[in-house]
Amino acid sequence: MPGVPSNKACERCKKRHLKCDEARPKCQRCTNAGVDCPGYVQTRKFIDQGASVRRRYAPYQESHTKPHTCKGTETTAGERLPSQHSGQHSAGPSQAHSVLPPTTGLRSSESSQPGAHSPTQSMRVNATQSPIRMNAVNLMTHQSMTDTTSVDITGLDQSRSTSSRSAGHSPLIFNNATSPHVLGNAYNGVRSRPPSSHTASGSPSQPSERDEFQDIFSELQTGTEHETAFLIRHFSDNLGPWLDISDSTRFFEVHVPIRAINDPFLKFAIAALAAKHLGRMKGAKSPASGGMFTSPATMEIYPNATQVDWFLKATNYYYIAASRMNSAISEAYTSVSSSAILEESAIQIASRWLSLQPQQSSSIAEEAASTFSRKAENILAASTIMTMYKILDEPAENWQSHLSGIKSLFDTLLEVHSGTSSIPCLLPQGARAAFWNLARLDYLSAYINRVPTQFDQDNFSLWTAAGISIDESGNISLDAKDMIDKALSPEDLAANSLTWLVAKVINFLAESKKSQWEQLTGHSSSDPPTPSSTPPTFTPYPSTSTWLKLCFDFQSWFEGLPETFRPCLRLDHPKDLSKLPEIVYLPFPEIFYGLTSCAATMQQYHFGRLALSLNRPPDAVSGPSTAFDRLQGYRELMKETEYRGREICGIALGRPRSAARVYTIPLLFAVGQCFENPEERQIVVDLLRGIEADLGWETSVRVQKLQASWAQR
Repeated sequence: MPGVPSNKACERCKKRHLKCDEARPKCQRCTNAGVDCPGYVQTRKFIDQGASVRRRYAPYQESHTKPHTCKGTETTAGERLPSQHSGQHSAGPSQAHSVLPPTTGLRSSESSQPGAHSPTQSMRVNATQSPIRMNAVNLMTHQSMTDTTSVDITGLDQSRSTSSRSAGHSPLIFNNATSPHVLGNAYNGVRSRPPSSHTASGSPSQPSERDEFQDIFSELQTGTEHETAFLIRHFSDNLGPWLDISDSTRFFEVHVPIRAINDPFLKFAIAALAAKHLGRMKGAKSPASGGMFTSPATMEIYPNATQVDWFLKATNYYYIAASRMNSAISEAYTSVSSSAILEESAIQIASRWLSLQPQQSSSIAEEAASTFSRKAENILAASTIMTMYKILDEPAENWQSHLSGIKSLFDTLLEVHSGTSSIPCLLPQGARAAFWNLARLDYLSAYINRVPTQFDQDNFSLWTAAGISIDESGNISLDAKDMIDKALSPEDLAANSLTWLVAKVINFLAESKKSQWEQLTGHSSSDPPTPSSTPPTFTPYPSTSTWLKLCFDFQSWFEGLPETFRPCLRLDHPKDLSKLPEIVYLPFPEIFYGLTSCAATMQQYHFGRLALSLNRPPDAVSGPSTAFDRLQGYRELMKETEYRGREICGIALGRPRSAARVYTIPLLFAVGQCFENPEERQIVVDLLRGIEADLGWETSVRVQKLQASWAQR
């Protein structure tokens, strides 16, 4: 194919980023400077490549610019990547050609004509490929596709801050969301044709064009095999343990990535959560799980990970996951609008699928029951992961909206499953794992909002089906002989039983608040208005007997714990090593548990006891009758509060693994309101900020509320 010189400037002018007069055989600038002109490189480019990749991709670059060297890097095909000047967004077409493989059916004669579209625009749509491949191309083009697909990329130039990036980017909106047109084999050649390891010669202070090429290469990997493997590996190593905190079978860490091989919506849900977490971490990965001297696997490495717009990738992966999940819930499913996909939560999608399942008798074939259970597990796993995606950067006050519908979801699941399972009282393993994750988030968000939990604590059949042992009187048992779920360990049983107990405490607090409000306002918040002659009916204030029953349940639970719930390491008076040689002791102990689930469970136990102590209802009969008796009661309450707060902070200062730390945000917020010492308050703030810095969870709102509360005292 005929070619033309790719750049007419001489080598010296290109290095110095000067405008060359292109005089032959030597340019005038070199002659005036009294130096020998190095001449001109006759690197040729193919004229059918159209607009450059760099110019098309410019809106998605970071705000900084990089200097470039003058010589290109040879690709494996023998082509040369031409140099670029700093501040310009033009790239040689050979660079685009080295990244984008030739398109089937594109004639050279057509592409070389004036006004012809670039190959990116003229590529034909192939519906057999993954829709995520189309996203990568659309992200690089300014123009709308000539096919029927329309793309909405508004909001991409908004603030690059962490909070705005996750909410500001709009996903790629397809006119036909259920069967989006996709580009066939658009980037299949990216992995098979990596850039050459030979770097161009240039100034040592300037990065080579290999680094420049990797900036584009990393963005072109959207939906590729390498990026998917990288994100799933990140999920399994770092995020799966969060969801398996009380599941020793490690359903999310081990089984879910395997099931994602055959369920695309599960794969894309994993990719969405992993990409969003990387965005919160600015592309950095914790080295805790890696070796100190061994080399990482290829699937653990991502080029220029700290400069990739992970939030944009996460948004599109989430959209694809929701679309695929909608497609999987019914064979009769045809289409749904893009706005509906974005507005409907994963919990609602799963509920809609369950509502379509008729309750079947126990006489159905075992194979059919197994198929239903497996699909239910996968859909609930994807719903849990996508819910975690939503709340990762949300304040705890907003968690309730993302958890809406979990009660009806599991009530329907229990009703449908009761006729398909040979063991009606036990949900499938994946459903149980999803249930306990949502139940834990349910009571934490309910505490922050001072509202009842969505799960009904009196629905013993549901909690029993989830794996804990509760008798008709509401008493729990940690005895191994009473275990319903034989797959769980004694530590898992204890942790899940405590979740039910703490949820009862949260409902107790919500009822107390509701009763106090009704007494204050003079009318019931739930009853309709009554005539003035009729006295209003008030919700009875939780009695002392209810409070004592909860205290007894907590004590019985604590006495039935296995030995693993004892801390293996404890420093009651740790020294502040940052102030040596001066001997200064920290105000809190440091406590370490061998099992991560035990550390998280004991923090929740002290939190539940603290909430009960601070909300004991008054008893007109047996309560203190004199001022000195009340004063003594206050002193005992202060001792109890200080002890529980020290234990919660001590476990946090012991730095348990991330699976325990992510659930301590509401707990640290609660104990932080009880401390008066400035040093103790600062430690709580540091612990909260450390969770956001290390794990990506949003804690800034909690810190601001604590500081505002302390300022008012």
